[in-house]
Amino acid sequence: MIVTEFNQKHGRCSLIIESAEDLWTLRRLISKGDVIVTRSSRVVKNEGEFTRPDKGERVKTTIALSVEEVHLDNSIERVRVRGSIVEASDESVTKTGSHSVTLTPGRALTINKDHWNPVEIGLVRPRRGLSRRFVIIAANRRDAGVGVLSGSHLSVIATVESGLGGKMSEEQSSGPYISKVVDLVSQTLREGDEVVVSGPGNFKNLIANRLKDALKSKTVQTVEGPDTTGADGVRALIKDPAFQRVARGSLLIEIQQLVAEVVKRVSTGDPKVAYSLPRVSEAAMAGAVDACAVSDDVFSAGLDEEEVVGTLNEVEKRGGSVYLADSSMEFGKQVSAFGGIVALLRYAVRPSG
Repeated sequence: MIVTEFNQKHGRCSLIIESAEDLWTLRRLISKGDVIVTRSSRVVKNEGEFTRPDKGERVKTTIALSVEEVHLDNSIERVRVRGSIVEASDESVTKTGSHSVTLTPGRALTINKDHWNPVEIGLVRPRRGLSRRFVIIAANRRDAGVGVLSGSHLSVIATVESGLGGKMSEEQSSGPYISKVVDLVSQTLREGDEVVVSGPGNFKNLIANRLKDALKSKTVQTVEGPDTTGADGVRALIKDPAFQRVARGSLLIEIQQLVAEVVKRVSTGDPKVAYSLPRVSEAAMAGAVDACAVSDDVFSAGLDEEEVVGTLNEVEKRGGSVYLADSSMEFGKQVSAFGGIVALLRYAVRPSG
């Protein structure tokens, strides 16, 4: 999530949504009574003697919407916000009735609040280091997978095929192939990103050197990861100790350590652990949660959205940390298996029921 402006004094935050993880942040940020400003469209009814009453023109406009309801649909990566129009840039847009907007990655919006509490401020100002992004290349002479790890979420961007094969591979120039990889990485890269190149043999060094020349960046490094390349190689590298040493201190490592500790405490009977929404919610209200992880597919278990969001906010309100786990990755699958939400506790909390 790119925060372009945050003015706490005037209660205003402008941002651009980048990923599905940002939608979770928005779901926790936007509350009833807030006013959001974004681009939308509205049907304007044409008036006239020969105009059909059920027809109208859809007008694109910038609207200010007073929030009444907000809902996260993580399965199709969107947040739906419904409310009443306070202001619109097009004078033909009526302010009567309710209106809904769909927030998806790529959308820019402004959130206006009467007061920003510490939890909300923390959501738009994440701890330094936890927001690190890695552009990952897993390559050999045949193919190269390129992916982006943002927070704890991995996206495979593309796989580039070299076209080199058989006995002629070594004799043919790999220059055009490497250029394609460099071009793709250049298009994907953002300021502050760290580039990690992996793969068998010395071919990864050729790519890394070309990237350093093209990007004029000191953030390109090679690691001796798994021999797998392409999209599978990108996914495999995330779990490899060589990459985890590079990513030490990042959100990925923190959440992996959290889930590993949860599994350890459950297996040893340590009472300072909670899983399932009722247990974690109870521990959160008691101020006992030190760190909590929620799976991005938590609602597939039929859990109440308001209760989940309220629990996460309560954890942070009382000094705990909250992490979102990518359910497509191993640690995310483990969180899903525990009911979609797990927590490490400061002290044991006896279940009330």
